[in-house]
Amino acid sequence: MQSSIKNQTGNYTVLQNAKDLVDGTLKPELLRVRVWQDMSGKVWTLDHRRLASFRLAGLNKIPITWAKPSEIEKSMWKMTTRTQGHSIRLKLGKNQNQIIK
Repeated sequence: MQSSIKNQTGNYTVLQNAKDLVDGTLKPELLRVRVWQDMSGKVWTLDHRRLASFRLAGLNKIPITWAKPSEIEKSMWKMTTRTQGHSIRLKLGKNQNQIIK
């Protein structure tokens, strides 16, 4: 849904979570991703940083939870994608970015 995300959120980063998923120190179940399905059948996420970590880790199976309608409604302001959700820009700071597909 989002066109970009910051690498850091609180004490965690997308890049470190990806590394930890790869080396097994972070269990996938702890980063369960909330998703929803639009009227056309396309599945979207509400947890962009978590999904980005899985993509960077190269994991094809992602634990999901179907989002509640109230969660979806509260997050619609994030719908800024210009790529139909095929990629997202990871902001690394100091004007550096990484495109995640």
